[in-house]
Amino acid sequence: MIRRKYVARSGAVTLGTLALVVASACSLGTEAGDKPSSVRVRVEGTSSHQLTLVTAEDFYDYYDLATDRHIAVAAASDTTLITLPYDQTLDISRTGSVYVELRNVSVDSATVRFRVELNNGQRYDRTATLADSSALVYYYVYTEYSYW
Repeated sequence: MIRRKYVARSGAVTLGTLALVVASACSLGTEAGDKPSSVRVRVEGTSSHQLTLVTAEDFYDYYDLATDRHIAVAAASDTTLITLPYDQTLDISRTGSVYVELRNVSVDSATVRFRVELNNGQRYDRTATLADSSALVYYYVYTEYSYW
């Protein structure tokens, strides 16, 4: 029997420390249609400067027992400077997984609405004011495994 597992995690990041404060969700799926093939990333709001968007399809969801936290570790990522509004659809059909981080690297705050929508129905929608070096993070892990 093949089972498919997907995990959606989201959170707020400040100064490189992952804190799953905003929201966190875990789900199990057993249908072939659970694996997403694309993700739409939208960012709206007000910012006097560009923001940094980091995306990755190759990453690992690491659970640290000592700190009781989930941490995403990217094997490879793309970093883009974006101007608001931003709307892009990415192909994730190879892995079905995605990591998206929106980071403010300016000393000026940015007020944003950050939306991530996978074509399998998973959605993330947060509005926040990002201060210097703060970020919003969403990642979705899709894994296939089997029981004997």
